[in-house]
Amino acid sequence: MNPQRLYRWAAGSSVALLLLFLALVYAGLGGPLVNAFDDLAIAAAALAAGLACLHSANRGQYGFGRAWTIALRRAWRLLGAAALSWGAGQLIWSWLDLAGGSSAAFPSPADVFFLAAIPLLAAGVLSWPTAPVRALAQVRTLLDGLLIASSLLFASWALVLGPAYHAGGDSLLPRAIGLAYPIGDLVLLTIAFSVLARTRGRAIIQPALITLTIVSLGVADSAFAYLAGKGTYATGAWLDLGWLVAWLFLGVAALRPAPAELLHGDDDEDSPISWSRFSLPYVPPAIAFVTGTAIQVTRGQLEPFLVFNGAVIVLFVVARQVVGNIENQRLHQRVRSTVDRLFQREADLETALRREYAAADRLRAMSEMKDTFLRAVSHDLRTPLTAMHGVAVTLERTKLNLPREQALDLIKMMIEKTRKMDRLLADLLDLNRMEEVILEPNRTLIDISELAHRVVDEVDQLRGWPIEIDADPVRAAVDAPKVERIVENLLLNTTRHTPPGTQVWVRAHATDRDLELIVEDAGPGVPVELAGTIFEPFRQGQANPAASGGKQGKGVGIGLSLVARFAQLHGGRAWVAERPGGGASFHVLLPGCAKRGDGAAQPAPAGAGGAQAAGRARTAGAAPALDAEGQPGGPDADLERVPRP
Repeated sequence: MNPQRLYRWAAGSSVALLLLFLALVYAGLGGPLVNAFDDLAIAAAALAAGLACLHSANRGQYGFGRAWTIALRRAWRLLGAAALSWGAGQLIWSWLDLAGGSSAAFPSPADVFFLAAIPLLAAGVLSWPTAPVRALAQVRTLLDGLLIASSLLFASWALVLGPAYHAGGDSLLPRAIGLAYPIGDLVLLTIAFSVLARTRGRAIIQPALITLTIVSLGVADSAFAYLAGKGTYATGAWLDLGWLVAWLFLGVAALRPAPAELLHGDDDEDSPISWSRFSLPYVPPAIAFVTGTAIQVTRGQLEPFLVFNGAVIVLFVVARQVVGNIENQRLHQRVRSTVDRLFQREADLETALRREYAAADRLRAMSEMKDTFLRAVSHDLRTPLTAMHGVAVTLERTKLNLPREQALDLIKMMIEKTRKMDRLLADLLDLNRMEEVILEPNRTLIDISELAHRVVDEVDQLRGWPIEIDADPVRAAVDAPKVERIVENLLLNTTRHTPPGTQVWVRAHATDRDLELIVEDAGPGVPVELAGTIFEPFRQGQANPAASGGKQGKGVGIGLSLVARFAQLHGGRAWVAERPGGGASFHVLLPGCAKRGDGAAQPAPAGAGGAQAAGRARTAGAAPALDAEGQPGGPDADLERVPRP
């Protein structure tokens, strides 16, 4: 049968049986037949509840997981065993009741099965799976259960258990068995409340029905203990309705379909507590207080047991308040910690957002640099190509019938333009190789002073700038073409950002084995905002419009980047500073390459311009001074002025 249909059938049958029980038992008909129906109806309800629990234990996988399913099946089996035990005891009671006439004797063999059902019920409720909670919440739940149990014990002792105990005569066994029922029910109620307090969402329905089962049993057992103590209990009394309702509740709970999953927030122990759940632990102490006040007014005093029980209730209330305060403090700490984490996450998000903005700015800057680079490269390539194309067209149209001097000028122009294109392409290729770390220095021992003079002599773009060379007589194991490019790029950078006639200095000094190359000018200097990024690829400063009459332009933006990369290739570095007295001062440090000794230096390879004459004049029409060993020296070799026409 469909579980939902079976559940509805069980609920309807329970309501019909309850109405029939009320009609026959409490209609005042009486008689053996009605008494037999009373006993057998309670026994049938208990046995049906036991079978329903066993049926629920044999269901398939529950929606909460394997561990939840195992625990729930164990709980239903124990609850079913408790109901079957009670049903067996009720059958024995019915037989004794029918055989004994009006009522069975108390105690009887049926009490063995009745009392056995109490620990089985307790084990079943304790086996019920619940959502995990914190240790302090478990302590609070335990205190709530003990507070409810002690309060109900106070009221029950004052109204039922105390009179039954004092009226039980001298026989200890009847009084002990009579008190075992309500006390056991109080323990069951405490356990059931603990389980109920740890249950959330739709999963609370079945524990709630089981709790109602225990409440109904407790009321009926307390009334039975009171009436049995006075010897006035008989089958068909009003308390029989409590036992019937209890087992009907359990049967309906067992047949109710279990939810497939927890609702949102079902396992959240920090969810808001309703007013009913908050006030529930204080209702039984209020009942105990009203009961104690009434007894004090009517009887004039409380018996010692009630005084002791009242003191225990007060202690439990105080303990619960202490635990509640500790929970509130920890909740406040958790809230504050959560707020701090939220603020920290907000700060992290702001930091990440700023980084994203900075990255976007860098990307925009790189895009602008790329556009500038492409424009500069296209311009620097188009200009010589246009000139070469013009020369070629001129030679074609004249069919080479040109005066010798004019033809040589055109050829020189073509050579100059192709050399410029070759230099630009070489710079781009070298920069790419440096970025991919596939370029290695080819070191040779060269004369640094001779290299500086040759670069100054060969670079035609330096005409119009007076240059002074101050170079120590030192040889260095370096990659000569790369060092020539360093000096040349620094000098060309000076011509782009200073007007003609600006004084320029080229210095080369050795400290121990470190060589430092310095190119300085008396121009406007480097802007502060560019000092840290001027050696980055495609980074360009503002060109001086008066430089070279506007012929050189801004350039591509890779000259200084190659200076830094070639310095790193030698294990050194490059930087820029402000020159004392005004202007820019570019420094390149090449560590561990300077050598001082008597060994002859090798002639430096040809540079970018292709010149080979190592003995070209440092000054106009003058040969370099030599020392006794034929090396550059003399008092005039350290500082030379190289005027450019």
